[in-house]
Amino acid sequence: MKYFYKRFLKLGSILFLSWLCVANVMAQSQTISGKVTDAENGEGLPGVTVQVKGTTTGTVTDVDGNYSLSVPNTSGVLVVSFVGYVVQEVPINNRTSISVQLEPDVEQLDAVVVVGYGTQKKQNVTGAVSSVDFDDKAMTSRATTNVSTMLSGLSSGIRVQQSSGIPRDNAESNISIRGIGSLNASQSPLVLVDGMVADINTVSPHDVASVSILKDAASAAIYGSRASNGVILITTKSGKNSGGKVNFNYNNFVGFRKPTIMHDVISNTADHMQLINIAQINSGVNPSFTEEQIAEWREKSQTDPIGYPNTDWSDVLIKQNVVTNHNFSARGGNEKVNFYTSLDYFKDDGLITNTGFRRMNFRNNLTYQVNDWLKLGNNFTVITSKAEPTQIANIFTWWRATTPGMVPKHPDGRYGAAQTPSGEAGANNLLMQAESIRGEHKSNNLQGKIFATITPLKGWEITGSYFADIRNQENWIGGDPQERWNFQTESIVIPKGDVRLQLTETFNRNQREIIDIFSSFNRSFGKHAVGVLGGFNQEYFFQRGFSASKRDLLSWDVPVLDAAPSDPQASGNASDFAMRSFFGRLNYAFSNKYLFEANARYDGSSRFAPDRRWGFFPSVSAGWVVSEENFFGGLRNTVSSLKLRASYGQLGNNGIGNYEWQEFYGTANYALGDRIAPGLLYGAFGNDQITWESTNVLNVGLDAILFESLSVDVNYYEKNTNNILANLPIPQVNGGIAAPRFNSAEVMNKGVETEVRYYKTIGKLGVSLGANFAYNKNEIVSYKGDFIEGRGASQAWTEGYPIGTYWVREVETIVQNQSQIDELIAQGYTFHPSAPGPGDFLYRDANGDKVINDDDRVLKGNPIPLITYGGSIGLNYAGFDFNMIIDGVGKWDKYLQGDLYGTNRITIGYLWPEAYKGMWTEENPSTTLPKMYTNNPKNNMTSDFFLHSAAFTRIRSMQLGYTLPNSLLSKARLQNLRVFGNLENYFTFTDWPGQDPETDDITYPLSKTVSFGLSVGF
Repeated sequence: MKYFYKRFLKLGSILFLSWLCVANVMAQSQTISGKVTDAENGEGLPGVTVQVKGTTTGTVTDVDGNYSLSVPNTSGVLVVSFVGYVVQEVPINNRTSISVQLEPDVEQLDAVVVVGYGTQKKQNVTGAVSSVDFDDKAMTSRATTNVSTMLSGLSSGIRVQQSSGIPRDNAESNISIRGIGSLNASQSPLVLVDGMVADINTVSPHDVASVSILKDAASAAIYGSRASNGVILITTKSGKNSGGKVNFNYNNFVGFRKPTIMHDVISNTADHMQLINIAQINSGVNPSFTEEQIAEWREKSQTDPIGYPNTDWSDVLIKQNVVTNHNFSARGGNEKVNFYTSLDYFKDDGLITNTGFRRMNFRNNLTYQVNDWLKLGNNFTVITSKAEPTQIANIFTWWRATTPGMVPKHPDGRYGAAQTPSGEAGANNLLMQAESIRGEHKSNNLQGKIFATITPLKGWEITGSYFADIRNQENWIGGDPQERWNFQTESIVIPKGDVRLQLTETFNRNQREIIDIFSSFNRSFGKHAVGVLGGFNQEYFFQRGFSASKRDLLSWDVPVLDAAPSDPQASGNASDFAMRSFFGRLNYAFSNKYLFEANARYDGSSRFAPDRRWGFFPSVSAGWVVSEENFFGGLRNTVSSLKLRASYGQLGNNGIGNYEWQEFYGTANYALGDRIAPGLLYGAFGNDQITWESTNVLNVGLDAILFESLSVDVNYYEKNTNNILANLPIPQVNGGIAAPRFNSAEVMNKGVETEVRYYKTIGKLGVSLGANFAYNKNEIVSYKGDFIEGRGASQAWTEGYPIGTYWVREVETIVQNQSQIDELIAQGYTFHPSAPGPGDFLYRDANGDKVINDDDRVLKGNPIPLITYGGSIGLNYAGFDFNMIIDGVGKWDKYLQGDLYGTNRITIGYLWPEAYKGMWTEENPSTTLPKMYTNNPKNNMTSDFFLHSAAFTRIRSMQLGYTLPNSLLSKARLQNLRVFGNLENYFTFTDWPGQDPETDDITYPLSKTVSFGLSVGF
């Protein structure tokens, strides 16, 4: 868009200035020449005005950004200006060659934002819309290829939680906009790439031009039933009219990764044995290890690591990880045809064996202006990926069930078993389990969109498009476990034996088709500006899959089902859904001061019964540009722009299963006489009365620009989601049949968002700063279930509290002597599951009934962050640039228990946190850790001992780059050359005691990356 605007102004600039150049040719003049380029990408800027300050002498740059100008003397000052860039004044200082780099003017470039089915001037936007510019050297140089994680810290109200670091297309990034509004239905925003539903994780960041985040009803209601959780609009790069010249760009980085934060578990085997002994004595069990055995291991492990290992499983599993990315693109066009083509290759070796990933993206965006009333185009993408097969979920489930007293793998290639004298030889060898998996996961994705735009009259456009998205996934996987050795005795402890090799193959095909037809009309009549849009959308999605497995595979050298003759099994499934929609928008502006907009969408979804599948989702909004009023004139030197806006509307959500309004039956076999007959089994109740979740959103906002360099956006919102779809409990007499969904709850989110941006050029130093802050309060307003436990026993859903509030006992103190408990028993107190003793937790009697049990559990903590924040810093000086992005959350709590952090299974064949060596003993009574047991649950009850703050601040990206000057590049016929180094996710500040606070308790770790790269344009 920026380039088209430059070309539009070029002709006018040339006509205006051509007579100036002629009129000022004087005797004894001096000729100055040079080139004006974009400071961000090094491209020459055509149509730039170069003028001698205080005179009418000037010229404009040619199509490549070159200029030549005769000046009356060489002691003056050149003024270099162009729409969308910061004006520069350059002293001539007797020079004959002067080249200038213009910095983009952030506020002017932000003048147009992408909205649903079109664009709008930012000054005319009455909804809550945030924009992130991806067509930026700092963004495309980051060591990540996941667009969702790149949004972290750059916009208020959006939170991206990367719950797993496994390198996959389907990497687990949970995106939420303005909190969580549903209990069970989809909580993710609608993601559209060039107007089409797509997976945000498969888009190459190099192909992205901008991202718009629609947060309120005014901006999102045009998408109706799918917009209750917000909308993310991704616009990819397009071609540009470069006079037939093609610009090529190559971008590359190589990075080295390691985990951000890992579990700190005991790796000293002697300490491990000692802790087991203490827990066994606490439990009234004879200790497994003698003091002599512990002392022997402690001594001999110093000189014989094979016979007496101290294994740190984090070091064993986590390997040196290299990540690489290559991107090549071509961009250009003329008055008829514009194109953008790119090829992107990404490879991640994975932090853990057998988790490598490769992906290749090809994109071609093409437009063809057939004549002055018809434009044709296509967006075409091919995405292929291949991933190694390890079943990561199992590996990290097995993480705790092992011991440091095991050699993972002998230098000669043999795998080890536990060597401690305790009978735990069967403990998991995690490295063997990771390396013994065979298989691969492949995905092939074809996306294509063709469109045509007709312009019958000035201001009137009719657009039709067809989009198809076809994804095929095929996997084969199996295990090949190996024998395991005790290297003290040089004997096989666990033989390979007669392991029956099993091969499993799966295939899935997903196909989505979308038709859009819409028409828009935009005209101005004096002080009146009117815009009207109306359209139709039809979508169909189909999925089919099957899985087959057989045993006794002859060899992994032939991984096909025909090579496995035994125990064949097969299963298959299919599913589909459809939507049909009608939508419209009306815009009106008077004198660029008074703004009005109305949006509406009428959606029908096959996920509801025929008489309940249609929903209507309207919104209205208005704005007042106060700074355009006459009375504001005296303030414009300070406040150059001020707009007040408000909106109210309704959005919807149908993010449930495709057939939940219908009863569900599964297949089952039964005995009929002397034979087995196929039959049907009742699987789930249906509910044909369920209908749309609806979200009513009120938004009040303010946009201001101060001192022509500081922009401030503020929003207050209230978002109430009604008719929430949730599974309510049903009587067990139904035999365990799955409960149907009901429209059963109401959830409120309300909060405040602020975004501040500052841009200033101080001499040769360019400064850009950004900061954002959001506060969101989540609350269940009403719930027919009244009180239901949520995920696990530690969370609950109930009215007046956030979704998933923690439901825990409160630890009052750690008992130091028996007299404390004897006194309470004398007062009539009883305890469940048993009375505490010295070193045990004393839980608070919250309800005052003198019976300390689960009835004393209370609701506490913040399961959904109250605060999110972020910021950015950009500095440019003499070719050097420095960029940093920060984000974080505050007032956020998580529950850390699980197998690894439990206090009641301190026994043979398991790992525990290093911190647990500081547990309560008579010699160590001043501690926050209780007495540990092998099988006693009393210190492992659901309690606030396991509830911790997960607040964190993370430096997402820190980057230093250098762009070579044009004087060096011109000799090599290069447009730009930039080298850079980047730190991604490298610094995290948190008090969370477990793995990285963004992830689940035990999962594939997030990574931090050191990378180096270059960007070349030619």
